[in-house]
Amino acid sequence: MSTTATRARTDESGFTLIEALIAIVILAVGLIAVANLLVVGATSNTVGNHSTNTTTIATETMERLRNIPFAVSASPAPPVPQFTASPAGAIDEIPTCDDNVIANNCVRPGNFQAFKDVPGVGRVNTTWEVVQIDSQTLFFRVRSESTAALARRRARAEFTTIRSCTSFALGCPPS
Repeated sequence: MSTTATRARTDESGFTLIEALIAIVILAVGLIAVANLLVVGATSNTVGNHSTNTTTIATETMERLRNIPFAVSASPAPPVPQFTASPAGAIDEIPTCDDNVIANNCVRPGNFQAFKDVPGVGRVNTTWEVVQIDSQTLFFRVRSESTAALARRRARAEFTTIRSCTSFALGCPPS
């Protein structure tokens, strides 16, 4: 009878404690890798959202700058203000003009910065500089940057353009 009892115990199959622990460790390493992938994906999605918004605001600001008349025109009742060159370092200023309020009209001659609060993104700071190359040519540089901790410089948008005025009939200054 003792031989049958011994034989029954050796015929048992299953996992040992060591095998179970090794399987749990392998599973834990795999789950940590998947969790890290989810965190990286969520961060990239957030930065992409911020980049899209900063690019949109920088583009909008550039278009608004392009729509400002080049020089003082005598035809409108109050003369339209002329572009002025920005002071040195204007591109690095911290914006104080609230562009959320349309009446503020932050994109105007003499002002070189604005901020806008975007739902789901937060505050986006935009600064620009205007450099007068000659009497008929201006250089514009517009920079927008998110203030969110994850996005800051990774979600920066910067655009440049040159604007020239060649029609004296439209109020361009002589060269």
